[in-house]
Amino acid sequence: MRHFSPTVLASVLTVSASFVAASTASASIIFFDDAAAYSETMDAYSLSAYTQTFESYTGAAASFSGGTGNNAWTASSPNGVFGQAGVIRTLVASDTLTFNFASNNVYSVGGLFHYVNEIGAFQGGVMKIRLSNGDEFIRTVNSSTTFTGFLSEDFSISSLQLSHVSTVTGSTFAAAETMTLGVVPAPGAAALIALAGMISSRRRRN
Repeated sequence: MRHFSPTVLASVLTVSASFVAASTASASIIFFDDAAAYSETMDAYSLSAYTQTFESYTGAAASFSGGTGNNAWTASSPNGVFGQAGVIRTLVASDTLTFNFASNNVYSVGGLFHYVNEIGAFQGGVMKIRLSNGDEFIRTVNSSTTFTGFLSEDFSISSLQLSHVSTVTGSTFAAAETMTLGVVPAPGAAALIALAGMISSRRRRN
């Protein structure tokens, strides 16, 4: 088992004031607002990283999909999705953007999640992010490089939802610019995640 560097450990154990749980969050979820810390922690937990960008997705569709095998994903929203300017967004501003992961081997997800306007340009704001286990988090997004990530120590993540916190006014769409999944590389490796979680929990208590 690898040891976290002091910088990464501080980032893993501290949740920024602009990134808070909207409900009682599971103790097994680790939050990240730093891409380097997220990457190093995936490595420490022996997760295989898969990064998806969205430049090749254009126009309107009922859904988009990508990746293969353990990395397969589908993006959808109630009224369809739209690809433009390197992002995937909802087709209707008030809709929720949902990413589904079918493999049951995804244990972390992170990326550049924010809002865009009708031409795909970045828009800041407060975003609600919901994981498949029901945990919800409120995230202030100040720039297009604001990173948000999650790692689960005991359950696979089957979906991620991006939505507005309050009633939508104007044309501001939930969007994703990049996404990095952390996947258990082989059957039985989930035990390593559980072991890492036990070690991490002990570090938090000490």
